[in-house]
Amino acid sequence: MLVSKVLSLLLVGVLEGARAQEALGFRPGGSTLGVTFGSNVVSPPGELIPRGDTANPPNITTPVWTSAGNAVLLMVDSDVPRNGTRVQLLHWLVSNVTLGSNGTLAFPGPGEAPYRQPSPPVGDSPHQYTFVLFTQPANFSVPAAFSAVLESRVFFNTTAFASAADLGTPFAANSIRVQNLTGTPTTTFPPPRPTNVTAPNPPSEFPGAATSLVRERAFWVGLSTALLAGLGAFAL
Repeated sequence: MLVSKVLSLLLVGVLEGARAQEALGFRPGGSTLGVTFGSNVVSPPGELIPRGDTANPPNITTPVWTSAGNAVLLMVDSDVPRNGTRVQLLHWLVSNVTLGSNGTLAFPGPGEAPYRQPSPPVGDSPHQYTFVLFTQPANFSVPAAFSAVLESRVFFNTTAFASAADLGTPFAANSIRVQNLTGTPTTTFPPPRPTNVTAPNPPSEFPGAATSLVRERAFWVGLSTALLAGLGAFAL
């Protein structure tokens, strides 16, 4: 019974990590970023957290790093209602990210698109905010076609940006969800964005935990390792 609960818990972390990348159009893979807003450690990936906790940029850690030395971080809302559908909105873009002490990301400044706090409309379904970390190519710059969207932020397209900027696929990711229940809705909203990954509900006595993923090529090997590690830790 306890073993099955642990397996369910770890599977939730893996699937939510996959959902974080799929929300932006990438195939599941990579590792899970550690994201902490103040004292709130995001766990499991995709955790629904209070908007008040997100006033300031989070502390972000990573279990893996890029041999290139620098990285590019994006934070994107995948659920902005526009014209009867859901579109992306850029909340944060910063390049020249380096790895500081204890695996913590170090930012040289506010970035090309400074951090913007999650602010979903009142009464809308929870919005998913995904953090993705890319290896930074040499001579990185924002493609000219994306200059305007860096100002407006809305109608951002993460996969198109990654392709135009030669970023490839992210090597680490995580996500949060935020909902605004501070008032009464004054409008209707399009249906929630469909997801391709379905995770089982975790047992109520287990709040969940973020699980690191390995590279896409070794996804299932990493899953097995994570499950065995979780069982060993639980036995202690």
